[in-house]
Amino acid sequence: MIETKSIHKIIDQEEFTHYSQGIYNLGDWEKIGSEILLRSDYGSPEVIFQEAKMANRLFELEKKSLLKLFHTYINGSELKECLFINVYPSTIMHPDFPLLIKTIVSLISANLIHKITFEIIESERVVHFALLKERIKYLKESGFQIAIDDIGKGWSSLSMIIEIQPNYLKLDRYFSDNLSMSPSKQKMIQSLLTYANGTKSKVILEGIELETDLAAAKYLGVQMCQGYLIDKPKPFLN
Repeated sequence: MIETKSIHKIIDQEEFTHYSQGIYNLGDWEKIGSEILLRSDYGSPEVIFQEAKMANRLFELEKKSLLKLFHTYINGSELKECLFINVYPSTIMHPDFPLLIKTIVSLISANLIHKITFEIIESERVVHFALLKERIKYLKESGFQIAIDDIGKGWSSLSMIIEIQPNYLKLDRYFSDNLSMSPSKQKMIQSLLTYANGTKSKVILEGIELETDLAAAKYLGVQMCQGYLIDKPKPFLN
């Protein structure tokens, strides 16, 4: 845990930065984009987001994080890569979220919107699913891509996949851990790949750390991977 006053300082003074970790196509090893990771000297992202939630300031933190990120994005390299950005369901369902999206759309050019993927974090239980589904439809109609993050770890992955029809399915690192030695994990991944291929979704396997597990993922037909073996997090556009 961090001190309560610290979380307010992190948010009010924007004492955080962003790192990026590449996501690669296993077919040709082309980098297809990067996941954006929040970093702060005050503690791990998980702890910071949890403290913000307890302080009832999660939306403020995510809003400031997104705006800071996109200002960096538009003022950085002329070669704009695809970004995968985590966002909590409660943030998407917040009354001010549509206004935030309008602000983001005004910051980036129309031809870049399709390069932005919002990853829905599944660690937060969703009660008002109809509202979440409506907001995600709004994001899609605005031109953004949608991913469901941490599949296999969250509270309701299968129903979320079916109802939301995301562009990307991001499998939790649980599946990549010792994948080469686990027939059960291999069969589950094959089932998800079959479903994804039928719905034109793409599968990204997170947490790849061993060459044997990377080889297993490629053999199974996983399209994209992410992990320390392939690319370590580094400061975003620094």
